[in-house]
Amino acid sequence: MSETPIYRWSGEFFGFIYNGKFFDADSNFLGWTDDENRVWRADGTFLGEIVDDNYILRRTTMIEPVPRVPKVPPVPPVPPVPRVDRVGHVPKVGWEDALDEYK
Repeated sequence: MSETPIYRWSGEFFGFIYNGKFFDADSNFLGWTDDENRVWRADGTFLGEIVDDNYILRRTTMIEPVPRVPKVPPVPPVPPVPRVDRVGHVPKVGWEDALDEYK
């Protein structure tokens, strides 16, 4: 299975999803994805939704789903070759970049 690069809405490369697991650019395990394109933090709390394949956003008006049981952290994969940043996007009304909590 291939890795999916993940970017901040501003266009900065952030990390990747590999085998349904979410990692930062240094291969630190941050969470996982489910079959509904939702992303969960490593502690089982909701992070956001995958939007346009490469972004994780959170609806500002959404009631967060009930936390899930945390998963056992996987063996981290080798970090990918750093990606080139993209051009940022205009903010989407009613959405926020879920990755803003990671400074």
